[in-house]
Amino acid sequence: MNSPDIVSAEVAKASQEQSLKEYLMAYEIAKKFKETNSLSNEEAIKFLENRFGYSKLNFAKNLTEASVENYNPSANKKNAKKVISKINFIKKTYPSKIPLINVLAELEEFYHLLQEANIGLTAYVPYNNFKNSVYKLNKQRINERIQWRSSIEITYPTSGTVWIAPGPVEIKWTTSNLDESKNIKFFLTRDDVVVQVLGVFENNHIAKDVKLRKGLPPGDKYKIMGIELFPLNKYHIAKYATPYFTIKKEDIIPEEVIAEVPTEVEETPNVVLEAPVEIAEVLVEPVPEPAKVVEKPVAEEQKPIETTTIAEEETKKIVVPEKVKAPNRTVFEGRKISYQKELLVDSEIITISLYDHGRADGDIVSIYLNGEQIVAKHVLTYKKRSFDVKLNINKSNDLFLYAHNLGNYPPNTVSIEIKDGSKAENIILNSDLSSCEAVLINVKQ
Repeated sequence: MNSPDIVSAEVAKASQEQSLKEYLMAYEIAKKFKETNSLSNEEAIKFLENRFGYSKLNFAKNLTEASVENYNPSANKKNAKKVISKINFIKKTYPSKIPLINVLAELEEFYHLLQEANIGLTAYVPYNNFKNSVYKLNKQRINERIQWRSSIEITYPTSGTVWIAPGPVEIKWTTSNLDESKNIKFFLTRDDVVVQVLGVFENNHIAKDVKLRKGLPPGDKYKIMGIELFPLNKYHIAKYATPYFTIKKEDIIPEEVIAEVPTEVEETPNVVLEAPVEIAEVLVEPVPEPAKVVEKPVAEEQKPIETTTIAEEETKKIVVPEKVKAPNRTVFEGRKISYQKELLVDSEIITISLYDHGRADGDIVSIYLNGEQIVAKHVLTYKKRSFDVKLNINKSNDLFLYAHNLGNYPPNTVSIEIKDGSKAENIILNSDLSSCEAVLINVKQ
């Protein structure tokens, strides 16, 4: 608190390092644009994110060269005591280090107390000038970035649509500021709870032959939700939910049965009516003879064919489930677990980072590894939370997402980065109040 020049010098140093990275990034994009006269959406967003790097470098330089003579505190004793009390509280609560999830909240509260007491950095004029200048640039950057926000609008189904389950059905949509190479994930919800993941599709504005899950109850409270995967803008994700529409069950079509019955009735009477016209007794002899001639060869020829077909199908069904049996569990607390991906890592110690893949809307989730809770009731934000975990090298490790609520925009969607020291893998998991998505992680032997 009594040496704001030292603290501000550290802030300036960190700012210079970050600003230089931003400046170089913007320079490379500007150079490419000058040579090719074209930019992708991704490059344009990156340029807007980094184009103020040069200005920030100058602000940081001014802060470094500032004199401590500009420090003029007029401490409020009562509020100064609150600052001391807060410092003691932090030392007692976090004896070694503050968990990453709590750092931002603690810093904001501490800085607010410094402002009330008018001491420390808040009373140092060069730092305040630096802070205000950076704030103005960031505000301008946000306003520019809004113009490049991606968006999705699902144009079909609409409020008057009626789908017949199990389909097939199709989904149509339009987008802005979203390249065709990007992927969109679609969900079917009923009463705002996800009942089926419809699939991941490239941004070609139409998905055909989409199969609906068997057993969907009929009703008029269905919606389709589309979510942009791996957004370029880390502060925004494109989402869209349709109005409610209707799904009906596929009726048993009686016409098929009716169409078959006449053919049988027409063929059989033709044989029967010819014999009785002459002598009714003749029916006793001809009837068994055609049965022997027709039925025996058919039965003899079909048996080996059916046996061969069944044998092949059973072989396939035995091989495929063996891979699916790898998960330790398929249900947890009454919720169905669906495995989305299988990963192979080089180390039994991995670092897992998670953050809200969609809009920060109050999603609360837990993460389980091999049935044990490793993250408890975490409120998702855009800031990553990272932690190290140890895997079991002798089996497939299941990692799944458990939703405690649905936030304002269901389902809960989490971006997870898994690092094993040499490489990183990014995955997206969704969860609602009836299902959990999971991945399998194996350690390379």
